[in-house]
Amino acid sequence: MTGNNKDAMNAQGEWTAEDFQQWIDGNMASNADQKRWLLWAASLLKGLPVDPEELLRETVVRILAGRRTLSRKVPIDVNVFGIMRSIASSWHKRRARKPEISVEDLIGMDDDGKTQDPLEVITIPENAQAASPERELVFKQEMDAILSLFADREDAQLVVIGRSEGFKGAALAEASGLDQAQLASVQRLIARRLASYRRDE
Repeated sequence: MTGNNKDAMNAQGEWTAEDFQQWIDGNMASNADQKRWLLWAASLLKGLPVDPEELLRETVVRILAGRRTLSRKVPIDVNVFGIMRSIASSWHKRRARKPEISVEDLIGMDDDGKTQDPLEVITIPENAQAASPERELVFKQEMDAILSLFADREDAQLVVIGRSEGFKGAALAEASGLDQAQLASVQRLIARRLASYRRDE
């Protein structure tokens, strides 16, 4: 535990996204730090055909997206390891229940076994009432901002547009010109970039 962690920690509340980003810069930046975390990830993944980098990446993405919180009752590194262990445990259990599950489907679900949807924020519910001009403008601005994040990835832009139109699963893959494995990969990319985008807002 670093001195900064000890000083900043208190008995109540949660570490913020800014706290976590600072921790990443100081504890995951060097090759030695990355190797240490990847070794821990590998130990948690024994028996699963998943790259340790995927577990570490998924842990960071879930924290930055706010799907996992960091308790100030313990240092950030203890939180991170606990979240890694929880995610790996859910993957092991899911694989045990369904041995034929693909790696893409395995890591593309949350702990409840539901497929993660990083674009839910721009999806209009089927029973939604007509939006006001003001809400339509906000929606358009949000869409433009998100699409600009993927100026280098036309496949990701197509997925974003497809989700905004309500497509899911096989229909989304077909509309985007992707197979299921490619779609899962693109969705993970979208989740990572959106986590960073929302953190910087």
